[in-house]
Amino acid sequence: MSNPQPHVLIVGAEPKFLQELESAMGALAAPRPVVHQVDDYRRAVEAARTRHPELALVQMGVDWQELKTLAREMQAAAPGTAIVGVYRQGAVDSEIGESAALIESIRAGVQDFIRRPVSSKDLEQLFERIATRPSAQSPSLGKIVAFVSNKGGVGKSTLAINTATGLAKRHPDRVLLIDSSFQMGVCASMLDLQATTTMADALREQERLDTTLLRQLTVVHPSGLHLLAAPNDAVVAAEIDDALMTQVLTLARRAYDYVIVDTFPLFDRIVMAVLDLCDRCYIVLENTVPTVLSGVKYVELLDGLGVEAERQRVILNRNLSGAGNPTAADVARRLNRPVTHVLPYSRKVVAAANLGEPYVMRGQTWWGFGRAMRRLIDDVEAIRTTGNEPVVAKAVANDVEEPAS
Repeated sequence: MSNPQPHVLIVGAEPKFLQELESAMGALAAPRPVVHQVDDYRRAVEAARTRHPELALVQMGVDWQELKTLAREMQAAAPGTAIVGVYRQGAVDSEIGESAALIESIRAGVQDFIRRPVSSKDLEQLFERIATRPSAQSPSLGKIVAFVSNKGGVGKSTLAINTATGLAKRHPDRVLLIDSSFQMGVCASMLDLQATTTMADALREQERLDTTLLRQLTVVHPSGLHLLAAPNDAVVAAEIDDALMTQVLTLARRAYDYVIVDTFPLFDRIVMAVLDLCDRCYIVLENTVPTVLSGVKYVELLDGLGVEAERQRVILNRNLSGAGNPTAADVARRLNRPVTHVLPYSRKVVAAANLGEPYVMRGQTWWGFGRAMRRLIDDVEAIRTTGNEPVVAKAVANDVEEPAS
């Protein structure tokens, strides 16, 4: 490990497991590694992607299939990280045998194993083995952008669809829209698409899901946008969990430059998985007092869940000026963060949604909603070069509804 102070990601929550590693690392000769720890496999993928550790020490349990899935996803998110399974003899799935389970794990991308209880000598030898291996070069990964809200009816799906379609016009076949409102998805109908394949197919093919199959499961819009639609069957939709969502997002960012996610306006494990992996989340509000007040609590919740303010952007949608309506400046003060985009109310946007044709496909882009939408698309497009660096944003207060035609 060439880093003079290597970074190590520990994946596991068992107190005894953590104590073993703490004791073993404490006995290592300097320089001691910088340690990051996460409790579960889902958070491990994002931690590896953002922190780029040289080594990931993963606690192995009875279900070795989970380790195989994690290894594949971590290889996609952080190919420079060496994945090492830490196991206790006799604790691996007995149905297939310990040797067979370890071989299958190696095929999935686990590079090494150490047995428990872990000693400092084991770690030293492990570091030496890892140091002699050539490092993998990280591929360019696409950006994940989520549109979120704490209530329905604020136009979140409309903005997600128009943003994705606008990006696809600029980057055909390089943009994916995921409808993660699995039981009440509207993206297919708002794009006038018949979804013959959906997220339900990803669930059925989860064991062999890869980037090629993921692209095959999408429906293509005339703009060049690819849609992974919500299931048509609500019963099947209920079977989709956060593990599948994490797997799909991790693969999607390898297959596409931009991954836009339309979420369900309710905090659940699916939304949590999206927030863990997204590079940016757009919080969609309307300028009504009840919506703004609930938006304050929503932002506080995001902060408490570890969604950094640098990844958050506030959108004021369907903005109406007039007595009694909070202004963009009012909303910014209440939320204690800038309103990045203000999109005015437009009857044409509603008509376009009813016709299944996104506004950006035909709408005017030089004033009103069209101009504000273009700025939003520019903002998402810029993530590829600016990353997660904070951007000082000002509310666009002079966007008004375009003249009626």
